[in-house]
Amino acid sequence: MAEILGLGCTHAPMILNPPEEWVNMRKRIYGGIPEYQAPPSMLEELAGDDGLAHDRRNQQRIADAFAVLKEKLHAWKPDVVMIVGDDQAENFKRENLPTFCLFTGDRVDAYPFHRPSGHKNLWDAAPDAKYSYNCPAEFSRAMLAHLIREGFDMSSATRLSGWDWGLPHAHVNPLTFLDPEGELTILPLFVNCYGEEAGDGYPPRPTAKRCYELGQAIRRFLDTRAERVAIIGSSSWSHSFLTHKFNRSQFDTEFDRHNLALLEKGEGSRIAELTPEEIQQSGDHEFLNWLVPLGVVGDRPAQIVDHLEEQSQISFKVFAIWD
Repeated sequence: MAEILGLGCTHAPMILNPPEEWVNMRKRIYGGIPEYQAPPSMLEELAGDDGLAHDRRNQQRIADAFAVLKEKLHAWKPDVVMIVGDDQAENFKRENLPTFCLFTGDRVDAYPFHRPSGHKNLWDAAPDAKYSYNCPAEFSRAMLAHLIREGFDMSSATRLSGWDWGLPHAHVNPLTFLDPEGELTILPLFVNCYGEEAGDGYPPRPTAKRCYELGQAIRRFLDTRAERVAIIGSSSWSHSFLTHKFNRSQFDTEFDRHNLALLEKGEGSRIAELTPEEIQQSGDHEFLNWLVPLGVVGDRPAQIVDHLEEQSQISFKVFAIWD
């Protein structure tokens, strides 16, 4: 029977940037929203210095939270690190957009700073800086076969060729903090979180229930194995520019606080009851990346390392550990 460690974190692009750059991220995002109105709480955060004081403090909190997760992950010495994230029209586009896709190759590369917004980064790394990871091809193919036989019509990929940058940012952004040297064996799982929000021709996202059920099926596979497996849910929660109930102007703090309390109490299975409409209205599309690990770890209380809920953050960010 496998030993399992669960982690949850954000992959927000701004976490790679110095805090002095965060104001530009806000301008890019909110500049594209018609008749955008900043909520009063954000105006208070931005007052005087465009939010720089808040951004500096929050950037440090994010770095500190990742440091806790990194120490836990490396001290635990996993054989496999499964990281669950979404591909936002990076490798998978409308002509081929699977609901779930398991990477079954033996190696994967990524260029996290190749995006224009990544050129100014915390590490002063060059835009073409490459991160490379070994992947457990035999292990992932055995998992794929198990899941298909359990009734999940899983897609798979032995290489990523949809663009020139390899792993999407949902997977590589956390790894720049958690495993910058490529010491760990990484197994990427892709979930179509954005669904129809990504544009015409994109299929609906899976339900929270189905993501949780996939996690349960992965757990049944792991229970037949002897490996030490860490599984990471990679995403922020509610995103202001996706929160339809607030006209895409602020994220749904109350909704996410409620779900955070469920995690702390070890009632993650109740989160799997979220409806597609609730997720859509609250801008929690990418929270589906956490539902898969929740199905794996089961109803165990989470240790909340930190959570950030200031509106200037653009999204509600949580860092968690399941021992």
